[in-house]
Amino acid sequence: MNTLEKSYSGDTFQKQIAVIKKSVEEKDNWYQFMMKLYDLDPGVRKTVFENLLLNDSINGYAYQQEMSKKYNCNIPWAILLDPTSACNLHCTGCWEAEYGNKLNLSLETIDSIVKQGKELGCYMYIYTGGEPMVRKNDLIKICEMNPDCEFLAFTNGTLIDDDFCKEMLRVKNFVPAISLEGFRMQTIQDAAKVFSIKFRTL
Repeated sequence: MNTLEKSYSGDTFQKQIAVIKKSVEEKDNWYQFMMKLYDLDPGVRKTVFENLLLNDSINGYAYQQEMSKKYNCNIPWAILLDPTSACNLHCTGCWEAEYGNKLNLSLETIDSIVKQGKELGCYMYIYTGGEPMVRKNDLIKICEMNPDCEFLAFTNGTLIDDDFCKEMLRVKNFVPAISLEGFRMQTIQDAAKVFSIKFRTL
């Protein structure tokens, strides 16, 4: 952070740098989260650092500001998209059952969205759904096609298997964010049902 503070002497990043430095000094929850990055595979850690911190947050931010002035609109630091409305579960209260599960973006459309985003300085992409992992092969292909971007998927986690874990380690720029819905006991009961069904089918 001291190096970044010297490198970016203007006002643009001083507030963000000050927040991070404060977290490090106080060893708060954000500091604990940052330190967990050191538990990652070294190649994944390096890619997350380059794509999220350098490409998107530092270099990308300056370009986003430039594009924002050029087009007179806000340029997001991250773009959210739904690769599919399909899901392998039918959770209580989820909109998926109401709206159906037949909507899908093609691989070419997803790649086009990412490429257009990069032209505006955006290098962070967040998948929602449906269940994005229904399209896990295509999501890995997008990672391969855009190695300078970081991809995060909100997922129920039930479609992540050993083979997909190996693929995540190979491409290095895909991160799952596993959703836990409901209070503690309900989450435990639901997870037990899901995983007992999964284990029986294996």
